[in-house]
Amino acid sequence: MAQQNVEVVRAHIDAYRRQDVSLSLSFMDPHVILDTHRMDGSDAVHGHEGVDEIVTRYVGAFEDYSYEVERLTDLGSGTVLAVVTETGRGKASGVPVNRHYASLYTVIDDKIARITVFPSEEQALEAVGLRE
Repeated sequence: MAQQNVEVVRAHIDAYRRQDVSLSLSFMDPHVILDTHRMDGSDAVHGHEGVDEIVTRYVGAFEDYSYEVERLTDLGSGTVLAVVTETGRGKASGVPVNRHYASLYTVIDDKIARITVFPSEEQALEAVGLRE
């Protein structure tokens, strides 16, 4: 089951990177929660529509946006850690962005039920009671 959870997350991310929104969302529970509060202070969004809207708005703020997964790790109990690097340049400001962060994916019955984004891998691991 552990590897299956990693594969669900990998398939979701691969579809997202190919900009196949419909396929990417198909790996998520209809009531999925995306929580980016620790990154930007915003409220969590719910459901496919909420996730699609916030991700589209976020990525749309960049030129030459790239999202690379450094690794996916099964942490047990349906939790998968994704360590990510994103790069791009702000459309309005022209400021280059190169940042690393981590996301915890909660997978239940082969669907992503929750994505919680953290500024660092260490903070993500701490949130689930693990330290690197």
